[in-house]
Amino acid sequence: MESEEVVIEAAKTDPEAFGRLYDQYYQPVFGFLLGRTRNVEVAKDLASETFFQALKGIHRYKPQGKPFKSWLFAIAVAQVGNFYRSRSKYLSVTTEEAPEILADEQYEADTAILESEQNEEKKVQLSRLRRVMKQLNQKQQNILQLRFFSHLSIAEIAQSLSMKEGTVKSHIHRAIQKLHNLMTAATETKKETQHDYARTAVPARTTT
Repeated sequence: MESEEVVIEAAKTDPEAFGRLYDQYYQPVFGFLLGRTRNVEVAKDLASETFFQALKGIHRYKPQGKPFKSWLFAIAVAQVGNFYRSRSKYLSVTTEEAPEILADEQYEADTAILESEQNEEKKVQLSRLRRVMKQLNQKQQNILQLRFFSHLSIAEIAQSLSMKEGTVKSHIHRAIQKLHNLMTAATETKKETQHDYARTAVPARTTT
């Protein structure tokens, strides 16, 4: 089997070779974009733009700079930035509003990122985690998505975002700490709300 370096070099002049790279990396790139946008159609658009930009720029790619995977995810991260800067252009077709998309087998592996097959409590926790993640800054959201959902290594994230590995680790540590605090606060707020509801829902006893 040809090494990836050979395929990449061939892809600079051969569309078929680039197609092999596309087939290899489409799912992880799409999964990252889907996780960051929570929007199937937008993720598809951004994935297409990611690979279009990769095709345009692959003649400039040199393996000595950064691994192809990191180079490709750097383009995907840039597309996420572009999306959030101009998101008003996009229609909001979310996965929750498009169950027919989730039912399509071609998205089964990708929607697994969003739809937990665990028990109901874990689904609630995952949903809550997704909500509080939106309170992190864009860089922290990108790093956590790359690390825990796209499963890039610290080194690959550092190369994708042009950061030092120690800086990536620091961002992850601070982001996880903030998530913990936000999740704890959300849980406490929910408990207080339930307690207040229970207290007001029980009618007071009357004496005769």
